[in-house]
Amino acid sequence: MMSVLEDEGYASACATSGRQAMELLATRTAGLIMLDYALPDMTGAAFIEQIRELGCMIPFVMVTGRDDASLAVQMMKTGACDYMLKDTTFLDRLPAVVSRALNDARIRERLQRAEMSLRQSERRLARAQKIARMGSWEWNVVTGEIYWSDELYRIFGFAPREPAVIDMEWIFGLVNPTDMAAFRKVMLAAAKNAQPFNIVYRINSLTDGEVVVNSQGEVECDSSGNVVLVSGTTLDITARIRAESEIQQLINYDTLTGLPNRSLLHDRLKLAIAQAAREHNLVGVLLLDLDRFKSINETLGHRAGDKLLKTVAKRLSACVRESDTLARLGGDEFVTILIGVSSEDGITTVAKKVLALIAEPMYIDGHEIYTSGSIGIAVYPMDGEDGHTLLKHADLAMYQAKEQDRNNFQFFSREMNTKVLERMMLETSMRKALDREEFFLVYQPQVDVRSGRIIGMEALLRWQHPDMGLLGPDKFIYLAEDNGFIIPLGEWVLRAACKQNKAWQDAGLTPVRVAVNLSSKQFGQQRLDEMIASVLMDTGLEPQWLEVEITESAIMKNAEQNATILHKLKEMGIALAIDDFGTGYSSLSYLKHFPITRLKIDRSFVRDITTNPDDAAIAEIIIAMAQTLKLNVIAEGVETRPQMEFLSFHNCVEMQGYLFSRPVPAEEFARLLREGLKY
Repeated sequence: MMSVLEDEGYASACATSGRQAMELLATRTAGLIMLDYALPDMTGAAFIEQIRELGCMIPFVMVTGRDDASLAVQMMKTGACDYMLKDTTFLDRLPAVVSRALNDARIRERLQRAEMSLRQSERRLARAQKIARMGSWEWNVVTGEIYWSDELYRIFGFAPREPAVIDMEWIFGLVNPTDMAAFRKVMLAAAKNAQPFNIVYRINSLTDGEVVVNSQGEVECDSSGNVVLVSGTTLDITARIRAESEIQQLINYDTLTGLPNRSLLHDRLKLAIAQAAREHNLVGVLLLDLDRFKSINETLGHRAGDKLLKTVAKRLSACVRESDTLARLGGDEFVTILIGVSSEDGITTVAKKVLALIAEPMYIDGHEIYTSGSIGIAVYPMDGEDGHTLLKHADLAMYQAKEQDRNNFQFFSREMNTKVLERMMLETSMRKALDREEFFLVYQPQVDVRSGRIIGMEALLRWQHPDMGLLGPDKFIYLAEDNGFIIPLGEWVLRAACKQNKAWQDAGLTPVRVAVNLSSKQFGQQRLDEMIASVLMDTGLEPQWLEVEITESAIMKNAEQNATILHKLKEMGIALAIDDFGTGYSSLSYLKHFPITRLKIDRSFVRDITTNPDDAAIAEIIIAMAQTLKLNVIAEGVETRPQMEFLSFHNCVEMQGYLFSRPVPAEEFARLLREGLKY
C-alpha cells in the first residue's frame, strides 16, 4: 500500500498497532490516516476515540475486510471520510480515495475559516450598532431604585430625568399591552432566578407613538447568590424592523398596486397546484392584458396610467375570493389564480365578470376613460402541470384573444398554431444556427469610476436570424433552456468569450476579465468544472481573466451540490459573481457558504435609484452587505450621471451601463480598450 501511495507522490509512514500509530502521531504531522479496523491491540473505533480525546482531528479512511454495511454506517458516523473493503480492487482504488479524502478535508478547513471570519464580522457589526439609539439602565433589586440613561428617556419620549424617580410598575405601564405580560415575565425572572434575557417588544412612546425596542439584561449576585442588580441596554430597532418589513414588501409585492408581484405569484401558484393535486381539483390561471393601455399612457401621461392601473387592481380584487390570488405581472398584465375549481364553468363566470368590470368607465384626472381587456386562460392539469407551463399557455391564449377581437377571453387549446409554430420554427433553426455561425457576441464594458478605466466586460449573446433578423437573448434563451440546447450554446459562448479575450491580450491590449452568464440548466450540468477547465486550456486564457455570473435562484436549486462546484471553480482561480442580486434570496445565510467574489446590483434597483427612496435603500443595503462580507459590488444598468454619482458616493465604484457604453462588437471593444471611455 505504501508503494502505491508513494508512486502517486504521497509521503507515508506505517504502524502495525494502535499504540505504535499513536507514538508515530506524537512525533509527526499527518494529513490523512488509513486505518485498519482490526488492529492487533485495539479496534479502529477505539483508536479513533483515543486520538480524538487527545485533540487530534486528522481525517481518516477506514479499511476493513468485513463486508458489513452496519460497520460502514457506524464508522461514517464516527467521522470517517470514506470506507474501503480489502478486496482485489483495493490497491487500484486507493489513490483515488486518498485524493478525494484530502480534497474534502481541505474544503472543510476552508469552510471553517470562512465561517470564523463571518462570525468575527458579525461581532464587529454588533458592537458598531450600540452607538445608535441605545440607552442603558440599572435596576437595584434590593432597594427598588432604577437608573435610566438620558438616551433611554428620549427613546420612551420623555425629557431626561423627568420623572426623576421611576419604579418598575411605571415602566410596565409604558409597554404595549400585547407585549406587557412577556416583558414582565422576563424582568421578574431575572430578579428572582438570576436569568439574563434578550427580548423584543413594543412601547408607547410619548413623542413617536409605537416604538419597537430590543432589551438585553444581565444579572449580578452577591456572595450568597442573591440577585442584587439587573442591568442592560435598550435599543430602538423600529427603523430596522420597518426596513425589513419594507424590503419584504418590495420583494413580494408590487409597489404601485400593492398586489403580489411575479415572485410571490410563482410561490402561490406552486402551492395552488400542490393543493389541487391532493384534492383532485382544477386550478384556473387567468392572464389579463389591458387593451390599448399604451395609447392611454402616451395621451394622458404616466401618472394617469398609474392611477388607471390602481383602479383596475381594485376592480379585479372584487372579482376573486380571499382564497384566490390576484397578482400584477408588470406593466398592464394581471394574473388571477382560482383554486378549488371543480369545472371550467366557474372559471368562465369569473372571466366574464372581470371583462364587465374593466369595461365600465373610469374617471381619471377629470377624464372619462373606457378600456377593455383580453384574458388568456390555462387550467391545471389539462394545460400544464407546473406554474411556468400554465403561465406560458395562458399567455398564448391571451394573445389569441387579442388577435381575435380584444375584450374577450380564450381558453388555451392545442390548436393555437400561430405561437406554437413560431416556437417550432425558432427551435428548428436554433439547432442549425451554431453550424451556420449565426450567433455572435457583443461586449459591454465594466468600469471603475474612480479611475475611468475599463476593468472588465460582460459577454452578451446575439442571434442574427436569417428570417427574423437580430434577436436578443430574451427572444430565444428560454427556449434553449426548455429544449436543452443551452448546454452546447452555453459552451460556445464561454469558448468564444475566452478566445476573444486571449486574442486581445495577445495583441498587447490591457488584460481585463470577461464575465459570462451561466443559466440554471448550465450550472446543473455534470462535470461543469471540467468543461470550463477544458475551454481555458484550449483558448489559453488564464483563469483569473474569467468571471462566471450565476443568478441567486440557480445557486439555490441544489445548494449543497452547487457549493462544491463553486469551490472547484474558485480553486481554479475563476471569479464568481451573483447576477441580479436583490431580486431573489439576498440572504447572508447562503452567501456565507459560497465562495462568491462579486455581487451585481440588479438594474431594476438602479433605474430609479435617485428618485425612489425604496430602490435607493435596497442599493445601500446591498453595498453594505457586500462590504461586510468583503465582496466586490458592481451596479448594472447605469444610464445617467446622477445614478453614477449616487452609487459612487455610497462606495459602489464598479459599474456598467449605457452611460459608459452600449454592448459593442469585438472590434469596437478593442478600440475602447486602446483609447479609453468618454462619458
